[in-house]
Amino acid sequence: MKVADFIDEFRDIVQDQQDPPFWSSENIVRYLNEAVQEACERAKLIEDRTTPAVCSITLQAGESTYALHPSVLQIKRLTFRGRPLDESSVEELDSEGHDWETRSGTPRLFIFEQGSGAQPPKVRLVPTPTEAGAVALTVYRGALKPLSADLDQAKPEIPERLHDRLMDWMLHRAYLKQDADRFDPSKSATS
Repeated sequence: MKVADFIDEFRDIVQDQQDPPFWSSENIVRYLNEAVQEACERAKLIEDRTTPAVCSITLQAGESTYALHPSVLQIKRLTFRGRPLDESSVEELDSEGHDWETRSGTPRLFIFEQGSGAQPPKVRLVPTPTEAGAVALTVYRGALKPLSADLDQAKPEIPERLHDRLMDWMLHRAYLKQDADRFDPSKSATS
C-alpha cells in the first residue's frame, strides 16, 4: 500500500469525510510511521546487512565503543576480518574477571548497548582493538526514512503483505486524540 492508500483507508474506517477532515493527512502519516516503527521493534521485520551507513564500522586502534545508526534495534551478527564475534554483556564479563575493560588486542566479543533518549545505540568491542579495520554487521532495524504525506506514492519499508496490519496501530493512536467527539479509549484498546 502507498501512503495515499493508507490515508484513504483510514478515513473510510473512521468515517472522516467532512471538509476539513478531523485528522489531517500529516496526523495520519505520523500514526503510520509510529506503526511501522512499532512493528519493526516487536517483530524484527527489517534485517539488513547491505546498507553501508547501518552495517559498516571503521575501527580505530585504541577505541572500543562505536555509535551505531539510530535505526539499529539489535545486532544479529558482527564480523571482524571475516570472523564472527560472540555477543556478551557487562555482567558476563565482570563475572569472568574485572580487567576486561583494560585489555587490548584483536576483538573476540561485542556488547550491544541500546540507544536511550538522544543517545544512539552503541557497540563495544572486547578486547579494545589495537589496529584499524572494518567491522561488518547484520542488524534488525527500524525504517531509515520516515514517510511523508507529501510523498503519497511512497510505501513503508516492511513487507507489503504486512501493510494491512499497520492500520490497527494507526487507529489505536487516532482514538487517543484528545477531543470531546473523537476520543474513545475503548476503541483505542480494541485496535
